[in-house]
Amino acid sequence: MGPVTGVRAECALDTRQRDAFADLCARGGGALRAWRPAPAFQTTFAVFEGAIDEREAAGLLHCAVHTERPPALYLGVESSEAQVLQRLKEALSGPGGPVGITVERHDLALLVRIATRRTPFSVVRDLIDLEAGSSRAGCRVTVLSPIDLETLVLIASEGLGVPLRTRDVLEARL
Repeated sequence: MGPVTGVRAECALDTRQRDAFADLCARGGGALRAWRPAPAFQTTFAVFEGAIDEREAAGLLHCAVHTERPPALYLGVESSEAQVLQRLKEALSGPGGPVGITVERHDLALLVRIATRRTPFSVVRDLIDLEAGSSRAGCRVTVLSPIDLETLVLIASEGLGVPLRTRDVLEARL
C-alpha cells in the first residue's frame, strides 16, 4: 500500500455516500482504505490511497471536506462533568498546550485532532489522565478516525519504548 491521505467530512455520511466516495478514489487511481462515521460529532473520517480533488469530494458528499497527509488521529473525549472538559480543552489547546493539537467542543464531548508526527499520542493520553484525575471523572476516550499503519507503528513504538518500522508489523505483510 502506498502513502495514504486522511479525510474529514463535516457530516455523518451513509453507505451510499461511502460508495460514491470510493468511486471517486478509484477514478483518482487509488482506493478507499477505511471509512468511519462519527455521528455524535456530525463528522465522517476516511483514509484513502491515491488522489482526489477536495472541491469535487465536497460537492459529491454535500459538505465540507478536508484532506491531510499524513492522516491526523481524531479522538472523541466524553465526560458528564463540563468542568473536566473545559480543563482538558485548555490543557490540550490553550496557551502553552502541545503543538499539533486542535480541540472542538461538542456539548459534553471534545473532538481532539492530533498531528502524531508533531506531538506524541502519549502526551495527549497523559494530559487526559492528569486533567480527569485518578477516577478519570467519567471520561470516555474513543478513537474516531481510522489509523494508518505508520501512525499505528508510531504509537506502538512509543508505548513499547522500542524502535519499530512498518515492515516489523505482520499485518502489513498480509
